[in-house]
Amino acid sequence: MKAREFFRQFIPPILLALYRRISRRTCFWEGVYASFKEVSSPGPGFNREALESPAVDYTRDAIRDANEGAGVATGVINEDAMLALLASVAHKRNRTLKVLDFGGGVGISYVHLLSALADTTALEYHIVELEWACRAGPQLYPGDGRIHFHRSLPETLPDLNIVYMNGVLPYVEDYAGLLKKLCTYRAEYLLLSSLPVGAFTTFVSAQRNIPGVLMPCWFFNRDEIVSLAVNEGYSLICVSALEQVYNQDNFPETLRLDRGRNSILLFSRR
Repeated sequence: MKAREFFRQFIPPILLALYRRISRRTCFWEGVYASFKEVSSPGPGFNREALESPAVDYTRDAIRDANEGAGVATGVINEDAMLALLASVAHKRNRTLKVLDFGGGVGISYVHLLSALADTTALEYHIVELEWACRAGPQLYPGDGRIHFHRSLPETLPDLNIVYMNGVLPYVEDYAGLLKKLCTYRAEYLLLSSLPVGAFTTFVSAQRNIPGVLMPCWFFNRDEIVSLAVNEGYSLICVSALEQVYNQDNFPETLRLDRGRNSILLFSRR
């Protein structure tokens, strides 16, 4: 299964970090729709030209900061802190820690994980990404055999500990199909970060926070996402929220995120 089948239009972690600098007064989304197809003129999405340079620069800066740090992982915050904590627990019970990061850009979460873990020798970190990231990513980690880039989902990944998605699922048209596919790896944990979920019925809105780009974005019914994972053999074990607050004043109150925050859902395999 090719990554591009799922990656139609999504927001990678690199841009999530950049968006946190934008004023809370800005409304990113407009309209309420039932499907991606109802969002008119969706635009080019996040292609190589829009992403490669900022993603590589941002990740290279993070690598430099981590190398120059004094043993204090000050860059490991928000969703990266949750991944690091989960990874440390999983690693304690397993000789090798194996992580699959779907939509992980050129490895920004890998960089933060290396900063956070006390033992990084027995680590396998797999990123499934588009062509541009799979080409640019390995150049950032010369001689590092722990990180692997894939242009499609690997057929198998035995003894996988964590499947991780950070801010990707809302931009995948067939989100249910992707989630089910990732669950077939039977990882110990499924960590879904930066999810816009609530008590509302699942809907699509048009995201306009990048000049010249109009993107469909899912807002999920929380129970629907939980049910999808439960039906594939997982149990919800932890729910938390991210610090960033988004302005949704242009949405009906019944369709707004709770306190304007995206959520983190952590599942364990039954």
